[in-house]
Amino acid sequence: MDDLVPNAIASNPHRNVGDRSAYGQNRVTNRVWPRRVTPGVNRGYRPETLDDTGRLVNVTSAAGPVIYRGDQFPEAFRGNAFVQETSANLVKRVVLSESDGRVEGTPPYEDDEFLTATDERFRPVNGFTAPDGSLFVLDMYRGVIQHSTYLTDYLKRQIDMRDLDTPLGLGRIYRVRWTENPLGPMPRLSKASNEELALRLMHENGWWRDTAQRLLIERNATEMQITLEAWATGAEDPRTRIHALWTLEGLQRVTEGTLRAVSRDDNPRVRSAASRVAASIGGTTGLTILESMSRESDPVVALHVAGALGELASDASLQSRAWTAQLTLAAAHESNQRMADAIIGPLEDQEQAFLDQTGGGVIQGALEHAAGMALVQDLSDVRLLPASFEPSFERGRETYVTYCGNCHGQDGAGMAATAPPLLRSQWVLQDEKRLARLVLDGVEGPMDVDGHTYEPPEVVGYMAGVRPLGYDDDRIADVLTYIRNAWGNQGTGVTPEQVAEVREEGHLKAWTAEELIKSETDWTHLFNGTDLEGWTQLGGTATYEVTDGAIVGTTVMNTPNSFLTTDRMYSDFILELEFRVDPSLNSGIQIRSNSLPDYRNGQVHGYQVEIDPSERAWSGGIYEEGRRGWLFNLRGRTPAQSAFKNGEWNHYRIEARGDHIRTWVNGVLASDLVDTMTATGFIGLQVHSIGDPDQAGRTVEWRNLRIRELD
Repeated sequence: MDDLVPNAIASNPHRNVGDRSAYGQNRVTNRVWPRRVTPGVNRGYRPETLDDTGRLVNVTSAAGPVIYRGDQFPEAFRGNAFVQETSANLVKRVVLSESDGRVEGTPPYEDDEFLTATDERFRPVNGFTAPDGSLFVLDMYRGVIQHSTYLTDYLKRQIDMRDLDTPLGLGRIYRVRWTENPLGPMPRLSKASNEELALRLMHENGWWRDTAQRLLIERNATEMQITLEAWATGAEDPRTRIHALWTLEGLQRVTEGTLRAVSRDDNPRVRSAASRVAASIGGTTGLTILESMSRESDPVVALHVAGALGELASDASLQSRAWTAQLTLAAAHESNQRMADAIIGPLEDQEQAFLDQTGGGVIQGALEHAAGMALVQDLSDVRLLPASFEPSFERGRETYVTYCGNCHGQDGAGMAATAPPLLRSQWVLQDEKRLARLVLDGVEGPMDVDGHTYEPPEVVGYMAGVRPLGYDDDRIADVLTYIRNAWGNQGTGVTPEQVAEVREEGHLKAWTAEELIKSETDWTHLFNGTDLEGWTQLGGTATYEVTDGAIVGTTVMNTPNSFLTTDRMYSDFILELEFRVDPSLNSGIQIRSNSLPDYRNGQVHGYQVEIDPSERAWSGGIYEEGRRGWLFNLRGRTPAQSAFKNGEWNHYRIEARGDHIRTWVNGVLASDLVDTMTATGFIGLQVHSIGDPDQAGRTVEWRNLRIRELD
């Protein structure tokens, strides 16, 4: 549910898709109360899907929501949402309210719904406010509503048991009316004069207002300008004032004087509309109106004004004035997270120009917080995919937009109650064949993505595989190549040969997350679990020993950093391991590191994946030991900073492919670095030097070290 009209504010390209602090929360319970048992729903065999009586527990196929704007129901129903729950044979009513610009919903009934049916083939799919003031409900009326792609074997059996595939062609439209009130007259607006249409902008029923506005614009009724200006600035009902203003906008007859008067209206919704119209007009006129609104005190109107200014800031001739007005708004709403987004969203990586041009100290903190300006490296606008994969990427884009984006979102950010994000997902970015397994045969159960566990009702708990759909290996490889390299993802391409190898495995059933992890093979263990064969200590004299199947490093006073290093050298690889560190220490994992006689008398130097239990929380960041220092810190990367578990065993996955190095901490993407300094070296386990005697005898532990070398 959105608090603002679509496109009122440009999305912040830096916002973490998992950050739900300001956006994306559920506004009402998803609990439903069907009248009949509902076994014929996908995954009805799962205990969380149906209750003990065999009825659906939570919304699973919400469709056709409508806000009632009629005048035939009692006043308590005006502005309510009616949502069709197609699978549960019911229509759900939600009472909406607004506080400080935030819309919330509450259920009006206890353990009941607005409309329920005992007929399993009652399938409401859409709703409309009718011209006569009633509510129209469109009933698909059929047993089978699930797309064939997503039919589980369980649901197929349900369909066969009760012949739900028949009959067909029996859809109907229901009129829901309040029996104590008469229905309104049937409309004949196509035959109405323009003067009559203008009067209909005052109608209590929203259908009449909408239709009158549309017809006036379609007829190009410019002769109604004076009347519409009178309605826009003086009509008693604020809804009429808004309709009149937008009608003038559609007729291209908005004058600066009229818009200025509307921008000072005492109703915040009318002022919000004025800001949107000012953005539509643009140019100096639109900007002048918005500048006059830059001291707006209402937080919702201020967001609209900020968003409108962001649109005008794309014009270089207006940019400085627009940004200055945004800064004024930011000063008045400094603690508003959404205000920071409203300003940052349209900047599209022009934050520094904004600060240089406006001297915007008041918004500096918000910019750093929401835009992540302090990151060492941002690869979101760079594609590392080799040029040879570009045709595959473009073909994959077409397939994704047509099919996959309907669930995972066209921006890869996921969709509420449907599917998790693909952006920054370890399931997308890590092993190519593991991803092919997931797509070919599907997945069910909870899935951790970038530090958040997705499970019903937040998402559908099952994704069907595409193997039964007959997609060839080339098409699957194309779409996998696309999602691994779109929206700032940085992955390798996927070849048809890799998909073909997975197809031959013949798994033929949905995977769980645990099974997918175990499906990765070809690992070589770096540590045999009993002794330190294959390892050599360099640097300091901290102690290393094997205890209970783990390598234990212990701190010693008066010695430099110590490193237990592999005897073998590695270039391109995937390294996985678990570690546990005393909270008072820091440590690291050396990769592609060296000890050379001609460099500082053999000092260990090279990339280090940080282990940092301090409040700074940069575990998983990349530091270069003995040379350049920090290459990729985690400042501003909140999910990665929150992934490390202090005092517990943690899991690292480190991938080094050519000049691209990435790290994951407990499944959360931490570092994403491109650097060409060193291509080959050993792997090392660091025990840091200490200067405090109280830290002597503290330990760092490593276990389950395994590596897979890459071509």
